[in-house]
Formats: sequence, structure tokens, C-alpha cells
Amino acid sequence: MVFHRIVALVFTFSGALLASPSITGIYNAAGWMPSNLPNAGVARGGMFTVTGSGLGPSTLQQVESYPLPTTQGLAGVTISVNVGGVNENCIMIYAVSGQVAAILPSATPAGTGTLTLSYQGAEAAYPIHVLEANFGAFTLNQGGSGPAVIKNGANQPITMVNPAHPGDTLVLWGTGLGPITGDETEPPKQVDLGTGVRVLIGNQPATVVYGGRGSSPGLDQINFVVPQGVTGCKVSVAVTVHGVTGNTTTMSVAPSGQATCGDTYGALTSENLAKSVTNGYLDIADIEISRVAQTNDTLLAFFGRYPLASLLASYGGQFGPSIGSCLAYEIQGSTLEFTDPIKPEFLSAGPELTLNGPGGQMNVHDLSTGYYVETLATAPETYIHPGPYSVSNGSGGANVGAFDWDLMLENYVTPTNMPASVNLSQDLTLTWSGGSAYPIVSIFAINGVKSETAGLNSYAYVLCTAEGSAGKFTIPSAIMSMLPPDGYGTPTKPGVNLQIAGIPSERFTIAGSPGIDAGIFTVFVTSGGVARIE
Repeated sequence: MVFHRIVALVFTFSGALLASPSITGIYNAAGWMPSNLPNAGVARGGMFTVTGSGLGPSTLQQVESYPLPTTQGLAGVTISVNVGGVNENCIMIYAVSGQVAAILPSATPAGTGTLTLSYQGAEAAYPIHVLEANFGAFTLNQGGSGPAVIKNGANQPITMVNPAHPGDTLVLWGTGLGPITGDETEPPKQVDLGTGVRVLIGNQPATVVYGGRGSSPGLDQINFVVPQGVTGCKVSVAVTVHGVTGNTTTMSVAPSGQATCGDTYGALTSENLAKSVTNGYLDIADIEISRVAQTNDTLLAFFGRYPLASLLASYGGQFGPSIGSCLAYEIQGSTLEFTDPIKPEFLSAGPELTLNGPGGQMNVHDLSTGYYVETLATAPETYIHPGPYSVSNGSGGANVGAFDWDLMLENYVTPTNMPASVNLSQDLTLTWSGGSAYPIVSIFAINGVKSETAGLNSYAYVLCTAEGSAGKFTIPSAIMSMLPPDGYGTPTKPGVNLQIAGIPSERFTIAGSPGIDAGIFTVFVTSGGVARIE
């Protein structure tokens, strides 16, 4: 699945537009969870980020010594929060025109209130939702998705080329485990907060040995043991505290003694990752032809080079997690459209791709160098049907030589227990038939919340990966709970859009200068429907 995904779950709204405020959002400083989703809000004692314009000085100013400032402000910026009549002055971390970060004092009660930011005497107010706890994990892309900031006992980051192993004790870094006592402007005492925090690694429970403040105010660490039987380059990490699951992230886990991780599908094989260490980069191509949830048939493709540092912080050229895992992508915008924040250096593969399939031949022109997007059929018309497919690029491009890839799309996987309703507080087990024809099956659970403000709809996009022959998969309640209970599965139908697809995937290499190390070609169609939320 390519680094760009578009799903036609688009909400419209009516009414007069209000003038844009100087504050546009308030987020967990690590997880960046959007508003109107179940895990939106700021934890008592946690770090948060205010976004907008004109919030502070044009040049970044950050604290450099203890005690951290409160009422005295930072570079002319102060923040206060009032919840239930209790007013607290926030602890400043950094300030710049478009973004300000601070710590919410633990004395702030949970509930809905108002944040007031003052910069050089001018004020802006914005609603704030305060939770008892809401853990957000820091990520390598600094955007709240993808590989988490996790370190081993030697204080080395866990990455695809320095993976964890089952039985290792690791440290996950984030913010939002909950309130503490004492002076929060000074380095905290490292005491387990006793929150009962739960961690799922690849949907399997991990033993938590510590969950509390780290070395700095507002900074939390969770020490956990990697469970047995879990491997992959994109193993999911989900943390739940006081019933709230924060942003889902990934980590790399390899069998004992293996120097890199490795997945059985996609570009992230152990061989390709070893090559990336030797060369300092990995050249990836991904061509995806798909129809998700009865929307348009689309082709999305890219050809690009990931320098090693970029690769390690990226989604690895695909959205799907390792087999056995679930991820929940949380998106805010006018449409459900999201991309990997870490972009490759695009490679020229020629001006046009030629696609042949049961629906006929289509020529797809590049949108930009190495990047192709095309609507193959507009719903309810379809292009994708079971049968043989091929894609080629003529004589090639400046960086990628000529290729001609083939793939067979077998009969679609059929869901066999699609529910009429779901309880978001419970595990959900889905079953299917026909999966033995496919190496993997993807399971989708999608919904969104309409906003009265243009461009601020919030979406949850759960994506799980299972072995095709397994015939069933369970989405944990910790992941199901991330779907908004008031969400819509389609623009007009409340609920959750549940979909299942068998994913054929062929892996290729391409000659050229430099060519492609890992070329992935896949075609799939999902089947399912909208279940109401109990």
C-alpha cells in the first residue's frame, strides 16, 4: 500500500463561516491526536502543543534552565487554563509564532474548559478538553505516527536495523500518563504512577514494569517487556491508560540473533534492510490498484529513494502493519486523505504507466516525477475485476529502467460474519472465506466525525494485517475504542465501515540508474459494509 491513501469518506457542512481564530488546535505534544476523537484532549500533568498563528515570536525560543517559567512567561507568552472555575498557569517549554508548547499543571481538574494564550498583551481563547490521562507516544517522524521513540537497555533507539527481540526490556517515551504531586517546574521524582497502564505489542499484551515520569517535567516513560511470538518491521504499539488508547505507533522486532527485522510481504524484508545498511539507502517502488469501501477504483504509484535515516522514520512505503498487528491512523481534514510525513527522493520512471487488466488498457501519466495518481473508474462504475493484470513503463525513465510486471487477482475474499452492530468497548472477531488464495488479508474499520468548522472533520482509519489462510482475525477492544462512537461509516450512514480484502502482492527489482531494490505491485477490492455502533 503506497505512502499516499485517499478514501472518499467526505463530509460537507453548511452555515456561515466564522473568522479564523489565532489558535487552530490543542494537541497532545507527542501523539497529535485530532479533536473529536475518543483520545482527543490533554492529560493532567501532560505536555501539549497549541497551534495557530501569531502565538509567539518569529524565532523559536525555548527554556534552558530550571525552574521552568509559568506566570513570568516565555518570550512574552503565557498560557492559563480554566476548568470548572479552577484557573491554572501552564508551565512553558517553547514558543514560536505558529506553535507553543507547555505542561498542563497536575492540579487542573478533568473536564471541559478554556485555554487563554497571551502574547505581548494580546489574548486568544480556545476550548480545551482535559483528561485524567491520555498517553501519547513520541515518534521518529515527530508527527505521532509511524515508528515510536523506543530505546533499549543501552539507550539505543529501536529501528528496523536495530530491532528489539522477544524478551527484551525497552523504554517507550511519551507524555500523558497522568498527574503527579510536587513542583512540576523542576525535574520530577521517578515514581511509578500506578495507573494500570496496558501495552499491546503486535496486539499481544506486554508486561509493564514501570509507568511514570522520566527525567524531565511532563515527560513519561513506560518500561515493558517484548512478548514472545511477535516479529516484524511494523509491529503495532498501543498504550491504554484509564480506558483511553493513545496514538498507535510501530516498532521493529526480530527473532533472537537477527540483526534486522523482516516482513514476509512488502519492501521491508531482512535482505532489503541489510542492503539499506550497506548502501545507505533503499530504492522502493509501489504500485497499488484498489477499491476500498465501494469508492472509486484508483491507481496510486511512486518510485523513490529513502536515505537510511528517512527510511527508519517512515512507514516503509506502505500503510499496512506487520502480520498480526493493527494500526489506527487518526486524520483531521476535509477528506480522509493521508500520506506518510516522510517522503522519499522521487525517481524518474518515465512519463507514463500502462495498465492492462480485465477492465481494459489504461495509460496513467505522472502527476510529478516518480508519482502517479489516477481514478480508473468512478463509483458505481468499476474497473477492477478478478483476473490477470500487468503494468509497464515503456522505455523507462532517467532513474528507473523499463519494466513489465504481472499479477493475478483471484476471486475476492468473502466476509462470513459481518456484524450488523459493534460494541466499541469489546474485541471484534471477523471471519472470511477464500483467504488461502492470498498471502495476507487486510481488515479495515473506518469512520469519521463531522465538524462545523471547514477542514476539521476527524477520521479514524483502523488497518490490520492477517495471514490470508487464517480465516479470522480479532481487533482488540483497545483499538476498537479509538473509533468515535458518534462517527459515520459513510457520509450519510452512522456507524463503522468494516471491510476485508485479500491482498495479492508481487515483489520485483528494476534495473536502471539507480533502479529499484524493492518494487511492489498489488491489486485489491474490499468487501463489507457499515455496522451501527451499540
